[in-house]
Amino acid sequence: MSVELEEHDAEQLVALRRAVLNDVEHAVGNLLQRMHHAARSAKTSLGVQGERLETALDDLERLLELFFDYVSPVAVQVRPADADRIAESLAAQLRAQGVSEVSLATSPAIQVLADPRVLSRSFLLLAQACAREYDGNGPLAIEVVHDAAGDRVEFLVRANGEPSGMPTAQSSLAAAVAGRLIELQGGELRPRPQPACACAVVLPAAG
Repeated sequence: MSVELEEHDAEQLVALRRAVLNDVEHAVGNLLQRMHHAARSAKTSLGVQGERLETALDDLERLLELFFDYVSPVAVQVRPADADRIAESLAAQLRAQGVSEVSLATSPAIQVLADPRVLSRSFLLLAQACAREYDGNGPLAIEVVHDAAGDRVEFLVRANGEPSGMPTAQSSLAAAVAGRLIELQGGELRPRPQPACACAVVLPAAG
């Protein structure tokens, strides 16, 4: 038997879901804190095994953060933003993740529609994935391209050659969550859309 929810009931359900997720996230955070404390104590007596335990906990913590990103409700409020500033934001996130050299191609004045807060989170996740795959494999370049139809803008992240390693499960999940956040803004994430291109973030043009 299917049950249709009235709009008011659906809003209450989403509110409950967010509250439950907040409680779960808090409980998981407390548990991880205790586990990290135990791992630091174990490093003293277990040496290498203790270090491996602490590394595994770090990986688990990052995966759980991605999980909460994926299942948490997201409110999106798009508004016009300068494409060049969007490109600079992506470049800053890549540099913060350890990519040593990121260049920006100049572009004419273009505006896109985006939610800066949501886009910043998606760029952070995308930068984490790119940094893992292209670490030590030359500089990255960001090029802003206005398509011929005039209704979409591409932010191409070009790489100097192939990825330095295979994508990890964590970097793949980070890219998947980043792609979903970009889709919520009416855009699209294209992994390796063409040779020598790490990825392309596509956003709707404003006006």
